Amino acid sequence: MKKLFQIALCFIAISLFSQAKEAIRFRGNITRFDDVTYKGFKVLDQREDKSIGVIPFGENKEMKEVVFPTTPDNDFKVWFDKGNSLSGKNELVLILKRLKLSTGETDGKKTQGKMDFSTQLFQKEGDKYKFLYKKDTVFSFQDKEVSELMVKNIPTIFSVFIKKAYTLEPIQNAVTFNDISDYETYTKSNYEAFKSEQLKDGIYLDFTSFFNQIPVLGGYTLEKNDKGEVTKAIKIENGKKEKIAAYKMFAYVENGKAYKKTMSGFIELNKNENGFYIIANRGHIFPAQYSSTYGMFGLIGAVAGTIDQAAKQKKMKKEDKEEIYIDPLTGEYDFQD
Repeated sequence: MKKLFQIALCFIAISLFSQAKEAIRFRGNITRFDDVTYKGFKVLDQREDKSIGVIPFGENKEMKEVVFPTTPDNDFKVWFDKGNSLSGKNELVLILKRLKLSTGETDGKKTQGKMDFSTQLFQKEGDKYKFLYKKDTVFSFQDKEVSELMVKNIPTIFSVFIKKAYTLEPIQNAVTFNDISDYETYTKSNYEAFKSEQLKDGIYLDFTSFFNQIPVLGGYTLEKNDKGEVTKAIKIENGKKEKIAAYKMFAYVENGKAYKKTMSGFIELNKNENGFYIIANRGHIFPAQYSSTYGMFGLIGAVAGTIDQAAKQKKMKKEDKEEIYIDPLTGEYDFQD
């Protein structure tokens, strides 16, 4: 009996050791924008779980482990170097938080798949780091060969993410290497909106001014329509009228209470130990024809056509609302699901 047990353990060990692998293929280039150059690219792999996933491939549904060809730092560096002049003064630093693939139920000929994606980008200047962009989300796929589709689109999604950061100005408060290990906690501890019990009344044009609690200067008065909805802010100075249209506002605070601008109007902005949030759903925030996943991430073309097919089947009713947090690092909606 003991011998049979030893043989069984041996077979299990051999099976695990000989697990078939599916390597990510970093094809194409990360196209650089004019006048935006970096001298190098570095990846800091902070994933608690280094396994990307073991998922089924092909008609026989062979289980394969999805892997990087070598290491994340080396693979991204080689890929980045192919399409960039490396003539800049600063480096791009990508912090990889999560990359997990999984498959789910099969509906007809199509199988559901999910990619759990979390990463941040910083601009490194000397020994200091400036935040550029982040994204925490779960992409939903649905296809006959969903595993192949997800692996194929990993480089595409990272490329879109990196190119998105190319278009943004870095946050000006530079931090040390130790601060970027948990940058979100560092940021919250330094934002006035998280430290203060009372928010300052006024108009805020972007998320950084709101979280830093620096409203637009001047005695602006909120103008509302018959329904009590804010349409603009107005001030009269030296006989000259100045106005700020509602669509230009990120939020406003009145009598210490904050209201966040959405495509459906202003929604009350609440705060708890996790951060600032609104009670709403995607239908309140985005028009029906607009995909929040694509809008948040800038996905277009072929990728948009393959992602979020399953999510389209889960439209929320008007009464179905949830806590949707505002990401303090980007000002975007934080859809965890």
